[in-house]
Amino acid sequence: MDLLVVGHVTRDEIAGGVRLGGAASYAAEAAACLGHETALVTVAPPDDPLLEPLRRTPRLTLHCVPSEVMTTFALAYAAGQRQLWLRRRARPLAPGDVPTEWRRPRAAYLGPVAGECDLAFAHSLGARFLGAGIQGWLRQVGADGRVEPAPLAELPSPETALPFDVAIVSEEDHPDAEGAARRLARTAAITRGARGARLLAESDCVNIPAAPAREVDPTGAGDVFGVVLTLELARGRPLAVAGRAAAAAAARVVEGPGLGTLRHPGT
Repeated sequence: MDLLVVGHVTRDEIAGGVRLGGAASYAAEAAACLGHETALVTVAPPDDPLLEPLRRTPRLTLHCVPSEVMTTFALAYAAGQRQLWLRRRARPLAPGDVPTEWRRPRAAYLGPVAGECDLAFAHSLGARFLGAGIQGWLRQVGADGRVEPAPLAELPSPETALPFDVAIVSEEDHPDAEGAARRLARTAAITRGARGARLLAESDCVNIPAAPAREVDPTGAGDVFGVVLTLELARGRPLAVAGRAAAAAAARVVEGPGLGTLRHPGT
């Protein structure tokens, strides 16, 4: 196994339709599509038909912890801004949900969307290189289910060492996206849509331009940027090289629904 991905897959209700979503689903499917042997641990009804694309993806092994419900979001777009409501939430993930043979992976990527795992869970994986898309820890849910940024003081804070090698967050996810990412990781990646990304390490700062693309649907592009950046840095790639590879993958994703035109080189 090259990569372990953990997080809730989601049922996304948008424009009268339903589709599979969640950072973990986009990240795992993209990694497998790019040729990496990938394992995904999630919580959802095992027989939900939305999971079929993940089950059919070559190089992707799905471990679905049974739940009566799938985490469900309602999405709407107004003036180019996404609005989000949490309708249902599957149970949180626990360390025992990860199969024993998948522990201590070479690389792991956490993609929480509703605070379904915590920093102790991240430590329990024992990954040699650990990346995370941190949006799910930056959210609070109002009485009507509307998702809003949480105050920075309420965000997870490591008690000792920084838990992640790299943390990825969109500038749209929180007013202090950079501060949140740097609070949790040695390297912070702030994605900025068509304006590219900003990567900050202890002694390095790199601005990565967005790769050329014909945008059709941007959903999932940030998640794919995050998982590719994690994989490239885990291989020892320099920050700028890893960032350009991540930007190239994200550009392919925006060119259509799902993973857009993303394909493994040679397919």
